[in-house]
Amino acid sequence: MNKLKELYDNLDKIDSLPAFPSIAFEVINLTRSPSATSKDIEGVIKKDPNLVSQILKVANSSFYGLSKDVSSLNHAINLMGFLQIENVVMISVVLSSVKKMPLHKNFNRDKFLEHSFGCGVTAKIISNILNLNFNSAEFSCGVMHDMGKVLLDIYAPEILDEILDNAYKEGISFYDSEMKLYGINHSMMGAKLLSIWGLPEMLIDIIKNHHSPSSADNRLLAAIIHVSDLLTYSEGIGFGGNYSKFTLEEDEGWKIVVEEANMSKDFDLAFFTFKLYEEIENAKKIYFEGF
Repeated sequence: MNKLKELYDNLDKIDSLPAFPSIAFEVINLTRSPSATSKDIEGVIKKDPNLVSQILKVANSSFYGLSKDVSSLNHAINLMGFLQIENVVMISVVLSSVKKMPLHKNFNRDKFLEHSFGCGVTAKIISNILNLNFNSAEFSCGVMHDMGKVLLDIYAPEILDEILDNAYKEGISFYDSEMKLYGINHSMMGAKLLSIWGLPEMLIDIIKNHHSPSSADNRLLAAIIHVSDLLTYSEGIGFGGNYSKFTLEEDEGWKIVVEEANMSKDFDLAFFTFKLYEEIENAKKIYFEGF
């Protein structure tokens, strides 16, 4: 019996499946409503002091490149825009959920989160350099791209260990190891969880296809998350079970980025690695405190 497929098929029937906070649903519904105002969104967010604190920290940080001395929530909402507010809320509640989940001893939560944030930060740096405007969706997608691994750790820890051991022995990626052993992967798991939560289709599409960006509806964003994932691994930022070697210039995702973003062949990759650790520390200061 394929236990991983069984878990995937029955994910929506698990009583203990982590729930997506209702306040986040309210915010997402408002940010996507053409009639909603900043006052409407402020009224919902004010119900959760942690979210208020997070948004004000973001508005006053250098990470998003916004102006400083933002003291009111309404000012922060208007300054950042509805979609960036939506992304901050999603990241904050997902991070809070991960920290509360009962993870087993072989899954290093801190290293997992470090890699997740590293991927989000790298994606944002790439977007900034290429002058792409995803309204910070690249950061959200990067942070949440491996949520499926958390599900494996909670509900199938012995399978997670088997996948990790096989990846190490064969020198392959976590993704290739799980596909070889079970034909089901963490991208599918994570996408299904986000679908159960009712999160935006764009986010689900990117999470599902971050290892196969050419299959995504938004190929460029998926490719940026894919490349960011690889670069984060190559810099040793966090850990996610990837033991494969790669040549970026030959990678499917990199070719999509070069083609669709009209990137120069003289593009300097060293620029990414120079800023990564500093920016990751900035992101962690914003999101890791208070939960």
